[in-house]
Amino acid sequence: MIIYIKLYKKTTIYNKRKIKIKDIAEIAGCNKIKNVIENMTLLEINDNKKKNFVISIIDVIKTIYNVYPEIIIENVGEKDSIIEYYPNEKKNENPIITFLKVFSVCCILFAGGGIAIITFHTDAGLPDALKQLYKILTGIETDKPYWIQIPYSIGIAVGIIVFFNHFSSKKITDDPTPIEVEMDLYENDVENCIMDNIIDEKRRKK
Repeated sequence: MIIYIKLYKKTTIYNKRKIKIKDIAEIAGCNKIKNVIENMTLLEINDNKKKNFVISIIDVIKTIYNVYPEIIIENVGEKDSIIEYYPNEKKNENPIITFLKVFSVCCILFAGGGIAIITFHTDAGLPDALKQLYKILTGIETDKPYWIQIPYSIGIAVGIIVFFNHFSSKKITDDPTPIEVEMDLYENDVENCIMDNIIDEKRRKK
């Protein structure tokens, strides 16, 4: 008999001491044996503080073989799974505090982004370029070529919206935004680093 296992790369557990296979993996196979395997205990946590654990597919296989040594196990998922353990139940943050955090970050990003654009345009000599372009097109020399500056400013805003694929709570397309892609890459790097550190710590203890 064959059992297929798909480990999740990361699982967050709140206030649960006994971690079962179904908490960190998806099992496919005969329903009778599947239910037994899903409820097998992989890890008992005794810590009363936030902590990360790593469960490998080998740990899962050993646990299953202790009960069903004749089963053939096929891994179709991750080789290692991170358990992010919290000793207490998840609490919803006060919406006012959440709003203040988001508002503060938006103000900082808006100010920083605005200064970055201004300094870039100043270094590139854009104001003088727009004045020269205005003179070429109209034959009039002016220090305030608004009918070029205003469309240019609108174009920058539209370009940013299109590039980041996001406006307010709406997405222009179903594709992930550049920020979402970068956050996903960052989270993968963090998870890999956590795994490496925990595995190295286990090796040193042996």
